[in-house]
Amino acid sequence: MSTQVNLEIALEKLHQLQHEDGDLGATYWYEISCLLKEASLYKARALAAEEKLAEIERVNGQNNLS
Repeated sequence: MSTQVNLEIALEKLHQLQHEDGDLGATYWYEISCLLKEASLYKARALAAEEKLAEIERVNGQNNLS
């Protein structure tokens, strides 16, 4: 499943839930929003690492053909 999630919309909704659910709910939704932000950063890092690995494999493949 490769559906793109608009992080801004999701974070805005979580922020709204923070204000609606009182102190305990606010803490919960704040932690969820932090996890969502972290997951987004890790995903970006993983994608960058995959691109770098593919680049290295291309270079190594070209060197092996020479």
